[in-house]
Order: sequence, then C-alpha cells, then structure tokens
Amino acid sequence: AGAHGIIVPMVNHSTDAEKAVAAVHYAPQGNRGVGLARAQGYGEQFNEYLQWQADGPVVIVQIEHRDALANLVDILTVSGVDGFIIGPYDLSCSLGIPGEFENPKFTKAMEQIKNTGLQLDIPGGLHIVEPDIEALTNSIHEGYRLIAYSVDIRIIDVGLRRGVNCFKEICR
Repeated sequence: AGAHGIIVPMVNHSTDAEKAVAAVHYAPQGNRGVGLARAQGYGEQFNEYLQWQADGPVVIVQIEHRDALANLVDILTVSGVDGFIIGPYDLSCSLGIPGEFENPKFTKAMEQIKNTGLQLDIPGGLHIVEPDIEALTNSIHEGYRLIAYSVDIRIIDVGLRRGVNCFKEICR
C-alpha cells in the first residue's frame, strides 16, 4: 500500500530485526513482494517508487520482552533498523511484574533500553499509557523521540473522571 514505515512487535533477537528489515525492502536488499499497487500508481510510477523504496521506509522495532534486553545491541545495530519503541505492558509481563511500572526491575530495564539507544544514537520511544503531561515532558527531556501518548479510551476516561471529581468537590 506504500506505508512509509512499520513498527514491528516482539523483536527479541537480531534475526527478528533482520527479517523485519528484509520484509520492508524489495530484492536484492530484502524479500518484499513486488506487486503493482497504489503506492506505485499501479505501475505508472514504479521506477520512482522503486528508487524511493531502497532507502525510504522506516523500520521501528518494538522492545517489549526480557529476551530483547540481552540482545539489545545486536538488535539495534542491524542495518536498516531506524529506531525502537518500548512496549511497557508486554515488557513488564515478561519480567514477571505485570503493570508494575514503578518496580525497580522494570525501571532498570527501561534505563538499560534508553541508555543503549542513546549510546548507539538510535532514536527511541515508548508508550505513555496514562495521559500524563508530566510523564510526556519527562520522556522528551530524557531523549525519547517516538512517543505514543496514551490511547483514546484512557484519555476520555481520565478526563471524565477529573470532571466528575471537580463537580463533586464544588457541589459538596
């Protein structure tokens, strides 16, 4: 369809990252199928798309399992990996502490991932699950550049609860 990038979940080994990069690129660089599609104007702009496709698509790997921690440098140095994003719930579950984002085991893993990305100069990101402007600001200052900010239902829920609580306070 012509996506300009992909995010690949559960990348735990360098071979996972290599397969992801290969799936994004046409041969000889990769193994993506070359069907005529909308991205190349159904063939009319095939040569232009082929030229763009060699370097254009962005590959972001998701680091969301304890196995990835042991292989982090190998994963992030695969040619064609453009960045990473951390999946906090899956990571915490794989560490045996589901949803315990303040647990030292989890925060240590987060620091390891962030610091490795910074050392390798690989753009990193994370998912801030709860809509929290302070967490967003802190993440930006820590060097994260790919930030998924909450999800629609959490934003609606938190906003409505704040409104209801405000109403209850005023109407006491």
